[in-house]
Order: sequence, then structure tokens, then C-alpha cells
Amino acid sequence: MTILFVVLGLVFGSFGSVLVTRIPGGKTIVGRSGCPHCHKTLTPLELIPVISYLFLRGRCKECKVPIGWMYPTIEILSALLFLAAWQLHGEPITAALLGLVLWLLLIIGFIDAYTQTISDLLNIPLLVLAVLYSMLLGQFEIGGIVLGVAFFGAQWLLSRGKCLGSGDIILAAGIGALVGSWERMVACLFLVYVIGALIASTLLLTGRVKRGQYIAFAPFMAIGAIATVFFQSRIDQFIALYIGI
Repeated sequence: MTILFVVLGLVFGSFGSVLVTRIPGGKTIVGRSGCPHCHKTLTPLELIPVISYLFLRGRCKECKVPIGWMYPTIEILSALLFLAAWQLHGEPITAALLGLVLWLLLIIGFIDAYTQTISDLLNIPLLVLAVLYSMLLGQFEIGGIVLGVAFFGAQWLLSRGKCLGSGDIILAAGIGALVGSWERMVACLFLVYVIGALIASTLLLTGRVKRGQYIAFAPFMAIGAIATVFFQSRIDQFIALYIGI
């Protein structure tokens, strides 16, 4: 099962790189993949996750143009997320649902980082799968969804859509469904903003971004949500201790 989940993650990771390159441009997600430079249709042997990239030495077989690092990165991260989901639950259906949710968070984060857009084609399935996952665990609560929507919805209204987009609100609903209670959602939001502050500060100090420049927020939300899922037991212990005080 461990090998199966790793392979499953690699396969979804390969499909995820297709989504990252096609969804922002409004392209169809079906059809054969090809080199974005010479447009040569890739053979099945050139589509094996990670292995094909290594075998081709990171270059297109036809035009020799370098293949972006994004492709193997998404494949490897997807495999790790599916593996982590299996290690967390050890039950196929629950682990598969969580793996899909985490994979969608990863893809949404990558798309937003590159294009500053979040597609409902990914947001809606994320919300549905997150609800199913939480219900399967018996931890579904409306509080996390309400807090996420209210928190980001208020920012959207106050900034008139300039601070963030409506896609962030739907994403917050999905994350709220994933983590469950409003208390866990508070912890998740805390992690999101701490992680965001650290990364944004690093980018500013290194000159990668300038003051006033827009920084995609979905990657921070994805990282915060994933951290909340895997540190949920410790977060729950902290919440119980806090309430006890």
C-alpha cells in the first residue's frame, strides 16, 4: 500500500503539472501532452513521472530546450503528500481522500504563485472532498467553514477586492471544511500568516519582490492547512489546555 500511494501521488502529480499549465490559459485539460516550445507530442516513455525527466536530463528530446523544474517538483511533492496521508491514517479510503485534498491544495498554490488566480475548477472539488473527508472522520463542523469565509470575506469587502479575490474565500471554505472546528481554523490562520510573513520578508530582503508588489496568498494558505492537518493532535492538545485555563 505504501508503494501504491507513492505511485498514485506521482500519477496525480504528473496530471497536476498539466492542470498548472493549462487551466490558467483556459485550455482543455484533456488531450496528449507536448513540448511547450517545439509542440512535439510526447510519447508514453516521455511521460513517466520523474524518471522521464531524469532520463531526458531535463531537456526536450526533440528541441533540447530545458524542461521546467516545476514538473518533477510537483510530481515529487504529490507523491510525498499521498505517502504522508497514508502514513497518517493507514486506511485506504480515508488516506486517498486526504491525499486528493492535499494534492488539490498543492496545485492551487502553484497556479496562484504563477498567475495570481485561483480556479473554481479546483476550488469546488477541494471543498467537496474536504467535506467528505471530515465527515468520514466524524469531525465535520460548520464552524471552520464559517470562520474561513467570514475572515477572508471581510477582507475582500473592506479592500473592495484589491487585497484578495473571491477564489481565496472559496479556498478558505475548503480549508475550513478540512480542519473542522473553528478553533483549528484559528490555529490554521495563525500558521498561514506566520508562514506568509516569513516568506514575504525573505523575498523582500533578497530583492525577489518589491514593496507594494502583490504576493500570491494561496501558497501560504495551502502550507498552513497542510501543517494543521499533520499537527492536528498537538493543536487539539493546545486548544484543550487553553480552554482548561
